[in-house]
Amino acid sequence: MLLKGLLTLSALAVALIAPAQTNTYSPYSRYGYGLLHEPLMGQSVGMGGVSYGLRSKNHINPMNPASYSAIDSMTFLMDVSFSAEAATLRENGVREGNMGYHLEHVAVKIPLARHWGLALGLYEYSRLGYAYSRVGSLPGMSGEDPVSYLESYSANGGLNNLFIGTSVQLFNHLSLGVNWNYKFGTLNYIQSVTYPSSSLYAGMAVNDQLALSQSNFDFGMQLRLPVSRKQEVILGATYTLDKLFRSEVSSVRVSRDTLTTESNYDFGTPSRLGVGLSYIYDNRLTLALDYEQQGWSEVPFYSRRDTLSSTRRLALGLEYLPARVGEHYFQVVKYRLGLHYSESYINFADGNLKDVGLSLGVGLPLKSQRSAVNLAFEAGKTLTPSRTYIQENYYKLSVSVSFNETWFMKRKFN
Repeated sequence: MLLKGLLTLSALAVALIAPAQTNTYSPYSRYGYGLLHEPLMGQSVGMGGVSYGLRSKNHINPMNPASYSAIDSMTFLMDVSFSAEAATLRENGVREGNMGYHLEHVAVKIPLARHWGLALGLYEYSRLGYAYSRVGSLPGMSGEDPVSYLESYSANGGLNNLFIGTSVQLFNHLSLGVNWNYKFGTLNYIQSVTYPSSSLYAGMAVNDQLALSQSNFDFGMQLRLPVSRKQEVILGATYTLDKLFRSEVSSVRVSRDTLTTESNYDFGTPSRLGVGLSYIYDNRLTLALDYEQQGWSEVPFYSRRDTLSSTRRLALGLEYLPARVGEHYFQVVKYRLGLHYSESYINFADGNLKDVGLSLGVGLPLKSQRSAVNLAFEAGKTLTPSRTYIQENYYKLSVSVSFNETWFMKRKFN
């Protein structure tokens, strides 16, 4: 069954990598590696992104690999997620709207033994995409009319993260886990200058390309603390090591001639510490809190360590199930609510960007009540250091399909 899972993941991975290179439309994706994305799946998305203290047999949670030991020894779980996002940008009284869609991730979780699980998957780590231009003019020579020019800037690409992880439960309450991550992708930055009204000036185009790859590890822990027959508290924590990328940086400059140069720069990802707490009552009510920090100011970007800013993220989440066995369908639907506040690694002279959002979600069980469709709607706003920056509001709809079926049961024939 492991081979079947690998083949399924490989087939869907091809579909994931291509959309990861589409535009995000946010002007702030021009900084760093683009807009970063956490591997939030199913339950977590509708709960504001809380993850570190969540563990469930019916969900995959790569944010804390210790959660993989929560698995039924007779089932196979696969999760595929899509999203559609609308954003409004406002600057100097001018408003612009954009829309995009993405295949966010594909992942599987399988049992290796009792209380021992394995998960693997692929998701977007960063997304880069913007395009804008401006018109200017140069004074003409010898009393001639000014010469107009057009400057254009655009970018595309992104980084993907392939992970495989395992977790084992010890002493009935403690779970330990580890993820191996492989990040890879290409970032393309393009700028050009053209002179539409003059043949005396030669235009110029520059294409900078960053090819990056890296392998790294996440370590996770979850501790289950029973409070009573119906109540328990789960403490979770993860730690990720900082690591440099293997990088290839090339620049192609086209004017009257074409010049290609190769450069050596250091790029890296930071250490990350995440802690979480969840309270569970009767397996129907879950309250969760997450805190995370990443040391982006300590890693190089283009060999400089003062380019990016360290970040923090705080999330609150709630999930409520009216009844485990209900007379009506909506009694077995899981209702979710979440809030999050996060700081961006994008560093400006007067401060960095921040993000605040509210999410609502539902878990719609399918016929077996183990497989489900998870819907989540998120509304958020980018908080800028001052009103002079571009103001961005976004609205995101996520659809996650979680297949949880009995694949390991032997069929009986009459």
